[in-house]
Amino acid sequence: MSIEALYESRTGRETTKLCDELPDECERARLISDITRLLREPHMPETTRTAGLTLIGWLARRMPGETAHAIGVIEARQSEQRLRTARKPR
Repeated sequence: MSIEALYESRTGRETTKLCDELPDECERARLISDITRLLREPHMPETTRTAGLTLIGWLARRMPGETAHAIGVIEARQSEQRLRTARKPR
């Protein structure tokens, strides 16, 4: 099931309206489709294929209209701060 079909089934809104109202969501769906098409190339290196699948997974995590999550942001910032203070010469 495509992201557009899933959105339509959950919200009852037509995907043509979705593309008119949220062009970034349509762009995200197009990117997933384009990457998928490229990954089907027979001479695609395995590392590139893995990177493409990782990117697809990252792009597909959100539902249309859903904001990006903030899980781990505070922890990442604290870790970055600890690394910066550890690098400073004393």
